[in-house]
Amino acid sequence: MIKQSDLLRLIEGECSPEEAAAIQAWVAADPHRGELLDELRAVWRVSGEGTRDWGFEQARERLLDARNRAARGPGPFPVRSRGLSTRGAAGPQTVASRTRWGAIAAAAALALAGTAVWRLRAPAAAPREYATARGQRVELSFSDGSRVLLGVDSRLRVPGDYGVRERVVELEGQAYFVVRHDARRPFRVRTRRGTTEDLGTAFDVRAYNEEEYLQVVVAAGRVALRGARGADSVALTLRPRDRAVIDARGNAMTTSGVPLRQYLAWTRGALVFNDAPLSSVIAQLGRWYDLDIETGDGSLGDERLTISFTTQSADEALTALAKVLDARVTRAERLVRLIPAHPRQ
Repeated sequence: MIKQSDLLRLIEGECSPEEAAAIQAWVAADPHRGELLDELRAVWRVSGEGTRDWGFEQARERLLDARNRAARGPGPFPVRSRGLSTRGAAGPQTVASRTRWGAIAAAAALALAGTAVWRLRAPAAAPREYATARGQRVELSFSDGSRVLLGVDSRLRVPGDYGVRERVVELEGQAYFVVRHDARRPFRVRTRRGTTEDLGTAFDVRAYNEEEYLQVVVAAGRVALRGARGADSVALTLRPRDRAVIDARGNAMTTSGVPLRQYLAWTRGALVFNDAPLSSVIAQLGRWYDLDIETGDGSLGDERLTISFTTQSADEALTALAKVLDARVTRAERLVRLIPAHPRQ
């Protein structure tokens, strides 16, 4: 008998592959179970907590309250909405013109986690490109039941024949995928460094052009990962809590048992870094808060940081970063400079 706790463990990536397959088969047998799983996922995003202290009823009440408020009309979102667009054969179109009440309700509910997220329908005919600006995220719903949370400063290209024989999308940036598995129509995510194929799962893909690697983290189920060098490329099968990185030379490194809360924190409106180089922290903060961040000299170049950011305020995030670095912050609009308080000799 499948319990609510089993569904929560699936959402959080705590299940074994065998357990995940059994739960997904149970969900597929009844459309109402799929709706329940979708609601649990939405509540999980609102709560941002693990199963030990989950508080389902309280989080569900907040979700329903957000939906009721959304029914009375959209309110202000904490993240700016410029730059979000779809591009296809008919030319650029604004996403706002394609939203419905359900989109507004989902956005209002997820805004409780600190970021406005709009729900969209993927195209059924003409190819489209969905793009987020720095400081934005957007959620896409496909007609097959699959969903994508597109990260900041990212692009997702969806071909016009999506779902006919196969389901292939192209990604630049970062996205979290929750895929309805269909063995007859594989779901693949192509990036310039490799292709990730769903084997019935939820997974995160990071492939920014400025970064010389492809990273895949599996939350539930399994994925197949292949590098971009054709028959000579590495082929991997990843399971829950596995992390794989393919570098610019096509070399692969895998790690098992990674903390999902760290790697998936961005889906809950937070950034978590563990022994990360300062350059990586600055790059992601720039995307997250729409800033251009520079260091005053080379003395900070070797710094590695363990730090998290949960605030929507860029100034608060910069203050926290400066404190850890023992640096001063100067800011003029989007340009930020970090200057060591005590420069090294």
